Amino acid sequence: MFSAVVYIGLYLQSGFWGNYFIFGIFSACLIIAGIVDLRIHLLPNIINAAGIAAAFMISVIRGIAASHATPVWNFIAGAAACGVPLFLITLVSKRGMGMGDVKFAALIGAFLGVYGGLCALWLSVVLGGVFSAALIVSGKASRKTPIPFGPFMALAALAMVFFGDSIKGFISAAYHV
Repeated sequence: MFSAVVYIGLYLQSGFWGNYFIFGIFSACLIIAGIVDLRIHLLPNIINAAGIAAAFMISVIRGIAASHATPVWNFIAGAAACGVPLFLITLVSKRGMGMGDVKFAALIGAFLGVYGGLCALWLSVVLGGVFSAALIVSGKASRKTPIPFGPFMALAALAMVFFGDSIKGFISAAYHV
């Protein structure tokens, strides 16, 4: 049901053309990975690899169509800007975040670009933090309870697809960037 709502929203937002297919592929990766991580606390390599490969192919096609390499550089910069910070967190944290989260963040950055991807990561931290705090305050979880981060990254990335300009505007105004 959630997938149907997302795809109807994509159709209403962009019609049945270019962005519908691009964000349709992206949304499929987000929904599947988010549900899998929620259920088994694992972000599958096959989803991350397929999504990153799709984003790369889309950026190459866009680059060829536009006769310049900007889309490919946006793909590389977005994947690095989102994947590297989570990789560093993974290195210093003992058991919190895994490499699946790193690759999933890179996938999000590859599709959304640097600023869109970083905004999605910011929003996922806020969503995850509020949800986790609510669980702790209600007594349903403790600070040691493992809570998957993938679903929050997926929801935040979907929010960027539908409300990206508003979210970017809010973050720009709040942090003066």
